[in-house]
Amino acid sequence: MKKKQKFKFILFGIIIFIFLKSCFNYEKNPPEIFGDTIHWKGNTYTISQGGHKEGERIAKGDGFSLFSTGDPTETFIVYRSFLDNALYVKEDFKIPTEGQITKVSWGYKIFTEKELCDTISKILEEIKNLEINRYESEDPLFRLKPGLVMRNLYVAYEDTYVPTRYKGEIGVINGKWAITTSREEEIVKNKVLYKANYVFIPESYANVLENYLKIGV
Repeated sequence: MKKKQKFKFILFGIIIFIFLKSCFNYEKNPPEIFGDTIHWKGNTYTISQGGHKEGERIAKGDGFSLFSTGDPTETFIVYRSFLDNALYVKEDFKIPTEGQITKVSWGYKIFTEKELCDTISKILEEIKNLEINRYESEDPLFRLKPGLVMRNLYVAYEDTYVPTRYKGEIGVINGKWAITTSREEEIVKNKVLYKANYVFIPESYANVLENYLKIGV
């Protein structure tokens, strides 16, 4: 009987400890929002774009929470409220815009494999000299349907933790690998017309793309 009471006492203590630890962790450095910026732990964060994975909650503010991207330096964080979520980056962090591609984001997945990163780098260099095709439809390119599977492509240069540099949409159009070079929308007769320029990717890169970017509708 005494053993059961002792066990219950220990279990109760553990529960209280976890609860208090969680409260102190979230409330010790509560984040605050000022316009389009977040202030947290003495740093100012501004909104960013990019492909990321949302991890554990690391802070709780007034009506919102901050989540980890897995970045140990907390250079990138994710803001989430009841209706919205967004990626933020430290204001003083200068995101590299060129150099070696070390991460690729596509279809909510992040890839670090050198083979894919090098292939994407070569594709981005070669598309400057390829024939441009035109897409116009009431269906946006990101809508999945037979023969059309395109998703946003983001890359990270020089070991930046989150891929933030948007490079168009890449995927399959009419059974061929393609990448967009520009996108726009136009209102025509009260309907949205989606327009895009794109190029077909050389077939020599198809095997690598197929190995990593799994196409399926």
